[in-house]
Amino acid sequence: MLRIACCVIRSTEHATRNIIMEVIMMIKIATGCIGHETNTFSPVKTDLDSFQGKKSRTGLKIGSEIIDTFKGTKTITGGFIDAAAKLAFELAPLIWTFATPSGAVAQSAYDYLKQLFLEKLTEAGKVDGVLLDLHGAMVTENLEDAEGDLIAAVRDIVGDDVPIISTLDLHANITDLMVEKADVLIGFDEYPHVDCYERGWEAAQIIISILRDGLKPSMVIHRLPMLIAPPKQCTFRPPMKDFIDLAHRIESEQGIVNVTVSGGFPFADIRDAGVSVVVTTDNNPKLAAEKAKEIGDQIWNRRNEFEVTLTPVKQAIQYAKEIGEGPVILADGSDNPGGGAPCDGTVILQTFLEENVQDAVVAVIADPESVQKAIEAGVGNEVQLEVGGKIDDKHGKPVLMAGVVHLISDGCFVNKGPMGTGMKTNMGRTVVLKSGGVEVIITEKRVQVLDQELLKSVGITPVDKKLIALKSAVHFRADFESIAQKIFEVNTPGVHSPDLFQYDYKNLRRPIFPLETEETEFLGETRFLSQ
Repeated sequence: MLRIACCVIRSTEHATRNIIMEVIMMIKIATGCIGHETNTFSPVKTDLDSFQGKKSRTGLKIGSEIIDTFKGTKTITGGFIDAAAKLAFELAPLIWTFATPSGAVAQSAYDYLKQLFLEKLTEAGKVDGVLLDLHGAMVTENLEDAEGDLIAAVRDIVGDDVPIISTLDLHANITDLMVEKADVLIGFDEYPHVDCYERGWEAAQIIISILRDGLKPSMVIHRLPMLIAPPKQCTFRPPMKDFIDLAHRIESEQGIVNVTVSGGFPFADIRDAGVSVVVTTDNNPKLAAEKAKEIGDQIWNRRNEFEVTLTPVKQAIQYAKEIGEGPVILADGSDNPGGGAPCDGTVILQTFLEENVQDAVVAVIADPESVQKAIEAGVGNEVQLEVGGKIDDKHGKPVLMAGVVHLISDGCFVNKGPMGTGMKTNMGRTVVLKSGGVEVIITEKRVQVLDQELLKSVGITPVDKKLIALKSAVHFRADFESIAQKIFEVNTPGVHSPDLFQYDYKNLRRPIFPLETEETEFLGETRFLSQ
């Protein structure tokens, strides 16, 4: 009898577990991305081709293509995918596309992608939640806040009872509409963005806590009248590191769900560009407001520590000669395509040639015309090219360069460094042109240098070089800082220059630091805008 009873009990327990698992597996979470970081000062146009055509490095992924692309990668969506398997929920992929940062998005392109996104969401049927992989600084021809517009449209479809969580870049310009329409906003903690995967996991864990455990998020935004240039948003060192550390300490406190410190994107001429702190608690908006203001006050009190010091290119070269050993890295942040610049600036290349430097490489210059001519000349042959300087006159003139075509490549490689690990990068057809002691990597597509594999894929070993010029502001540090003898953030012209006084802002709210100093009053505002 005892054995029979035990069997019945075990059978009942087994059936109960099956029922529980069936209920758990019924949870369906939609996910997708329309991504762009908009530099409104950029001369580079952002059309539909930027998202899905030849200019795109990732293309437009729909449905299961998203899973195939991101599974096994250290990305936000890669985090969503792994979390779905571990936490036992169904992921319903909609669309995913991200254009290389550039100018304002053509309204027709955004409207098309938004409509496609919403169509796929509707086709997915009833969903229990939505996980969005967004940037937070997309501007269209008619909208200062494209992400807020998209989140609001998603909210209209799923209703008020379905949780929406979006990850955001550390450079997001977070708006009231984003906070009002989302349940939780989760920004990156690191710049370089080496924590994308972890933030994707965190977002998934929180949405499951809402659905299964009854978590009731209360989200508050505290906005500061302050712009920070990208080099000083780097979280590897103070002052930004200190504020992220503080955010982590607060996150460990009872009742705190998430703390996001957003440095903002100062190259978007919109009202809400700038620094903000977003704190989410479990049903305690007062606590959220207190903690957001605590962090905001500390940032404001140390605002003068965010001044950027740049080194003239010739001076950096002289320092490199004195150092002797390499590699010495020159960061050309003003022409960073990862922030909307053309990636065809020539100031460093011109100076390298004039100074007759040796064992040097420039990575990269985007110039499809020069790529085509080099390919026509062929590997091992000499060719004379006018390299770069073709998009506008703000980043240097074309450089007349006679050299040997050292290599021709398809421009494809897989990231092996700590940022975007496992993601495929497509630079378009790529050539290496060598003139004297200088090699220049010329690509068809604009691409930020953030992984050593970019150089290795075209036969260049970074540690063997004495001088490396990189088109990047901060992301390069994730994979290059460990091999660099010295890094110089050099003073070059461009639409991503950290000199914020050079920009003709028309829509930005004023006064704002550092554009105004003595007359700036602390106008930080705390808003209770959560769902």
